[in-house]
Amino acid sequence: MKFFLLYLLPVLALTACQRAPETAPATLPKTAVTLLHYFPGQISRGLPDVTRSFDAQSTQFELKSVLLDHDAFKTAIQDSVKGEQPPDLYSNWAGARTAVLVPDLEPLDDLWQEEGLDGRFPPELVRQASDYHGHKYMLPVAQYGVTFFYNKAVFTQHHLTPPRTWDEFLAVCATLKANGVTPIALGAKDRWPAQFWFDMLLLRTTPYAFRQQLMQGQVRYDDPQVKAVFALWASLIDKGYFNPNPQELGWYRGANEMVFKGSAAMTLMGSWNFDYFSNDAHQWVLGQDYDVFAFPQIRGDVPRVALGSVDGLVLPKKAINKEGAKEVLRYLAGQAQQQAFTRHSGALAPSSQVPRSAYNAAQQRLFDDFGRSVHFAFAYDLSTPHTVAELGLHAFAEFLALPKAYPNILNRLAREAAAYFQANPAH
Repeated sequence: MKFFLLYLLPVLALTACQRAPETAPATLPKTAVTLLHYFPGQISRGLPDVTRSFDAQSTQFELKSVLLDHDAFKTAIQDSVKGEQPPDLYSNWAGARTAVLVPDLEPLDDLWQEEGLDGRFPPELVRQASDYHGHKYMLPVAQYGVTFFYNKAVFTQHHLTPPRTWDEFLAVCATLKANGVTPIALGAKDRWPAQFWFDMLLLRTTPYAFRQQLMQGQVRYDDPQVKAVFALWASLIDKGYFNPNPQELGWYRGANEMVFKGSAAMTLMGSWNFDYFSNDAHQWVLGQDYDVFAFPQIRGDVPRVALGSVDGLVLPKKAINKEGAKEVLRYLAGQAQQQAFTRHSGALAPSSQVPRSAYNAAQQRLFDDFGRSVHFAFAYDLSTPHTVAELGLHAFAEFLALPKAYPNILNRLAREAAAYFQANPAH
């Protein structure tokens, strides 16, 4: 009996092992890749789609994003990028605001070369948005343009069509003004919306190279060509073509709402503004209720330049999960992801691999404007060092309050900007 039991125990044990249900191998948890961003409503609607597709294809990582509003983000990135545990990725504005962070960013040269990204993005965009001090630091993900948004019903009522030349533009403004409609709504309470007027008037009256020299401190703000821009701007204000006290009005629910209600006919703003007129509160249809037109030509001998901004992603030097961050960047450099990221927005995908046919009607208008332009320029506060940009934005606000004082305003701005560039020759 004892022998039988000794024999039976191993058999029972083996049988028990054979009959026990199989346990699935444990799935290792994915490592999070953290992204701190400021992306506005339209882009943020594309981010979840990209996040889900990235998470589905990655066996090691998952993307976790945190949204901050623009003003909070501007402060947060300056502080946290220098910290010991920054996010793995930041969104940021290409240009001067990325250039100042370069000492705390990780170069992306290896990724850029491995993925052949010079072949996926336009050379000028790469030079402006990604190249800093001879290295690649930013992956572009969205490109915006500055354009006029106008109320179609107001234009139709007064038998107006979108102007293409400056004379036509002035005639449109005169007709609107004579019929009790504010031609141009400007909400410059936050200061930066006014810069688009300075930028566009400058780019339509002087060569692109002149503006670049001004932004880099090689030309002074009291230059006759800059003063001519302010004289032209002041003449529009003097004729009553802008709403009174634009420096006291917000751009989003102020100037936009004037256009929506028809008390103003048009406003100059970035293409993120499509979201305002088409959102649930307004439900305007592009081409039916509102439309856009490019800033008219002023001088025929000045080559056309488009104005706007580029959003991109940067990798902090002290990021903990650099491997995961680079996997996200590789993924977002792909054509499908570039297209998906901007699908719901007024932005274009920076990738040259995304065709015009992939865009909605609003994006196609922007695409065509870029195609007619010789250069793409970043907005003022993204084109010049932050300190100078602050001086300039303050000067624009002062000018809107006291337009006839522009000679004195520009003389002071010239002295202050020159002092900065003299003290900071590296810029």
